[in-house]
Amino acid sequence: MARKTDTERARFGSVRRLPSGRYQARYTGPDLARYTGPRTFQTKGDAFGWLRAEERLIELEVWTSPVDRERAEEAKAARVTVEAYGTAWMDQRDVRPKTLAEYRRFWASRVVPYIGQEAVAELTPARIRTWWAEIRKAHDTPTANARAYSLLKTVLSDAVTDGHLAANPCQVKGAGIAPKGREMALLTPAQLSAIAAAMPERYRAAVLVAAWGGLRFGELTELRRKDVAAGGTLVRVRRAVVRVDGEEIVGTPKSAEGVRDVHLPAPAAKALAAHLETFTGPGADALVFDTAAGGRVTPTRLREPFQRAVAKAGVTDPVRLHDLRHMGATMAAQAGATTKELMARLGHSTPTMAMRYQHAAAGRDAALAKRMAALADE
Repeated sequence: MARKTDTERARFGSVRRLPSGRYQARYTGPDLARYTGPRTFQTKGDAFGWLRAEERLIELEVWTSPVDRERAEEAKAARVTVEAYGTAWMDQRDVRPKTLAEYRRFWASRVVPYIGQEAVAELTPARIRTWWAEIRKAHDTPTANARAYSLLKTVLSDAVTDGHLAANPCQVKGAGIAPKGREMALLTPAQLSAIAAAMPERYRAAVLVAAWGGLRFGELTELRRKDVAAGGTLVRVRRAVVRVDGEEIVGTPKSAEGVRDVHLPAPAAKALAAHLETFTGPGADALVFDTAAGGRVTPTRLREPFQRAVAKAGVTDPVRLHDLRHMGATMAAQAGATTKELMARLGHSTPTMAMRYQHAAAGRDAALAKRMAALADE
């Protein structure tokens, strides 16, 4: 009898009080199946309130079984968002710190604000096309946008492998291709000498070694006295420094091929030998190129005096510090270096850039032929 009195019927469904003191609600659904609330309630009013909400769903003809709704909620709670998947993906990458920092920067600025909270499994080619249009409108940086697209495409490729997607929705043709950069400034040896001469004396050799040796800036500024041999004619590239979020990180060069020995032509070797005598500290681990205060040389410190030296040398084409490496690579190509020799000298892992320098050298030869032809017309 006690159980009967503990059950109270309503116009829709019934509520009963459990031995625990909590309340349980039940009703018969439109499918004639008997349904019990997915949870118990602390008060009778709460239980009847739940019944009224279920009845209202039936009246509106939007009712689904509480069991199905519970499963849907669980699935929603367990869904993997683009932000969460991408963050975990980057945490698992074994890449150089500078590369990882770039990934995180593109992800935070161009992916998360737009589709970060969407489920990976719900992404479609149409949604990616909309996202691509949105970031191009918001960010007038074609190269960075292309890299962000390539990053998302790579992340979602792994999402396919992990079973979150049936196919990669990144299908925007040409979206991951960065626009062609500006042409490399190709200095002549005479122009290089003039620029070096116009630099502060402490940094003249750095300009010549960067150019004739084809060293990356991070390789150049991590050279130690112990890395220089044979009176300055040989430098051993074993390490490089990068700056990530204001922090200097010293590691191996950009790729395994970046560990190399570079022989320097006479102009650079002579300048380097003199620099070692005048400016480099005595210890084996002393930085070859440092500031007057003994600190590491940074691009910021060299950029302004370098631009002044370019102007003083009468070079009108825009020249960046990084163009010094291009100049050395092109000079090596003009001297007849093969693709493999260029790859070894520059520390490249693929022939793509080496072939680019060879093409640049061929272009200079064509210009020379035109000037020679002009002489014949005089």
